[in-house]
Amino acid sequence: MTFDFETEAKYEPYLNYSFGVFAIICAVVSTALNPLVVYFWLGKKRSVKNLLFVVVAVSDFLTNLVPAPFISYVFLSPDNFSQHSILNQIPEFLCCTFGCISQVTVSLMALTRMIKIVKPFLKIKFRWVLSYLIAYAVYMAFGNVGYLVAAAIKGGEKTNENVDTALLENWNKFACFSINLAHCFLGIISSLVTICYLRINLRGIGDKASKLRGSNTILIMNIPYMVSIVTNLLARYQAVQLNFSLVNHYLIPILTSAFNPCVVLARTKNLKKPEGGTPSTRTCTLHVQSTVRNLQCGFTTRVNPNLSVTPRSFPRKSLAISLTSVAES
Repeated sequence: MTFDFETEAKYEPYLNYSFGVFAIICAVVSTALNPLVVYFWLGKKRSVKNLLFVVVAVSDFLTNLVPAPFISYVFLSPDNFSQHSILNQIPEFLCCTFGCISQVTVSLMALTRMIKIVKPFLKIKFRWVLSYLIAYAVYMAFGNVGYLVAAAIKGGEKTNENVDTALLENWNKFACFSINLAHCFLGIISSLVTICYLRINLRGIGDKASKLRGSNTILIMNIPYMVSIVTNLLARYQAVQLNFSLVNHYLIPILTSAFNPCVVLARTKNLKKPEGGTPSTRTCTLHVQSTVRNLQCGFTTRVNPNLSVTPRSFPRKSLAISLTSVAES
């Protein structure tokens, strides 16, 4: 129990126990469920929404890959924890970076879904969305690396460099907060617009129930990110005496990395294994399907050449009868 929440001494043990146990539970849930999301969604129809689900699952999995074992080690180890050392800030950097990538991906899911439903003729290509994700990830990586470098310089004795790093830190915090705030509101507003549009246009949209369920799922995934806005505001105005760096850079990303797969798997009906299998299996399947279609066409021609029956209209349940008839003729 060596985390310093910078609050009253009587609350420190409770906060440390809660934080450590919570991090361990979320790490187990995230590590177990996010690979399942990737496994099932890779087998679905290729679309921007399904690919973004995979991106969120991968990012959530990476959020816990290093930070969660590190937090568990700190929680179970008697050693003192120095949050401002370079080595101890690397897990914080990874957790914060991948957590922000998950946040912007969920917001993009809400935005692209709103455009697809409200403006169905406007096509959004996945490479456009992926380009923005890559640009944002690069910015977050450089920004957080700059924060680590600034923390290292602070350990020196040069006063001018300390002043420069303070200005850099303040600008980086403001930029990250502004971008995250915009992404949070973008995801919430886009989801609400989509849900309202689906409820109003009951007759004009096919498969409305499924689309409404998916929009509600994305809305639920966006809600926890609003908590980070509240905690950032509390940290900025120091409304509560607490070390919000641990909350914003560790607690919330780890929470959302376990929360997102739980919501996705719980609200998704008819989870199926990915279709296809190995290349040889897919080739064999296509060959069998082609043979069946040829037999269907041959049977239709032999029974009555004047019948204009398409292969798709041939009943599959009578396949055995059709094969027997072809053999006898």
